[in-house]
Amino acid sequence: MVQKSSSLILAGLLPLAVAGCDSCQRCRDPITATDVQTQRMERGLESPQQHLKDMADNAVLSDMAVADFHFVAHTAELSGTGAARLDRLGPLLDTYGGTVRYETFETDEKLVKQRLEHVREYLTTTGCDMARVDIKAMISGGHGMPANKAIVIDLKGTRPPEGQGPAAPSFGTSSSSK
Repeated sequence: MVQKSSSLILAGLLPLAVAGCDSCQRCRDPITATDVQTQRMERGLESPQQHLKDMADNAVLSDMAVADFHFVAHTAELSGTGAARLDRLGPLLDTYGGTVRYETFETDEKLVKQRLEHVREYLTTTGCDMARVDIKAMISGGHGMPANKAIVIDLKGTRPPEGQGPAAPSFGTSSSSK
């Protein structure tokens, strides 16, 4: 009797299991393992690699500068680019200290002072210890490289061209046996 009733229940549930949801997009187009791997590869290509972040941090440490384009035009407010720059610079300044240079072509002294104060306020909000940080209007520091050269280097990569790298070790033969 128990066997018959469990068979009837199973037979009743079978059409529901076969029919499934089929009302949402996810059920109609199930995600395959290939889809998952493709999504992971795309995310990997879209996200910055750690070595590029390290290079950018080294460049920021080299010049520690903000410029007029880091502010909303004709105001003392930081632009999104300026906020992003100071977000990266804040932890580095907190660790190493230094002078943030504001390179400007602005002639309005009042605006320049307001911008310098906004840089100070923003860095304070990032948790930076401002006792070790100076903020001055002056030419940027460090040395740079034209973007077109940097792009060529990045695209080329750091691997030596075929046949120009270190010689691969040869096993079983000796170079002195000639």
